[in-house]
Amino acid sequence: MEYINTPAVLPGNMQHHTFFCELYGHELGYNIYLPDGYENGAERYPVFYHLHGWTGNESSEIHTMYPVCCARNAITVFPNSSPVIEDRENLPVEDMLIQELIPLIDSQYRTQTSREGRGISGFSMGGGAAMVYGIKHPELFSSVTAFAGTYHHYFYYKDFRTVGAPTEKAAEFYHDLLNADAPVEKNILKLVAQQADAMRKMQISLHIGAKDVLYCDNEILRLHLEKMGIPHEYRAYESAEHNLSAIL
Repeated sequence: MEYINTPAVLPGNMQHHTFFCELYGHELGYNIYLPDGYENGAERYPVFYHLHGWTGNESSEIHTMYPVCCARNAITVFPNSSPVIEDRENLPVEDMLIQELIPLIDSQYRTQTSREGRGISGFSMGGGAAMVYGIKHPELFSSVTAFAGTYHHYFYYKDFRTVGAPTEKAAEFYHDLLNADAPVEKNILKLVAQQADAMRKMQISLHIGAKDVLYCDNEILRLHLEKMGIPHEYRAYESAEHNLSAIL
């Protein structure tokens, strides 16, 4: 893993920093966007955490997400956070974010520290992680936005049967997954059911391209949210493939 990935060019209002991650035993990079007026004021701002996709890093999506950052009067943090690291290098990504980075950001920047002032988003594998972390920690996050979220890692389907599958198969897969003999932490559908009351108090948004290989993944999750009566926004973009720029 490359722990620190300084961008060659920083967009306006964006800064790159590092902190010593006790859980990793290493300095770890992150980017942070500070809204106009931050440097000269005393206002506290909402804060959003955006988790990058597979093989990415803290700098891989800052330019793509920059228009989103500029459109809201909020702080945005881009951690070096891929869940692939958690699986392949035995690094606790979720604990790093929850136990170390969020408290650090709240202590060093003028954030709104209540759950109402904090949201999480992500793309691809980061989108799946954002959804799972948001569901598991509703006391920390009031909103979750997943851009082309990867959920098969959390479906307990070890052979990735949902990837690239036609959306017509979503209902069949959904039935199988509901009846899968898997613990809650290995099946996002069971996790949603367990946390349904808390999720009804969150803003949940799923964005997916209709030509994305993960379209079926997202259709399965949509079916479950509807069944559980959990309010959510679901947008499918007709011509978009697995590309963050195409669905923003």
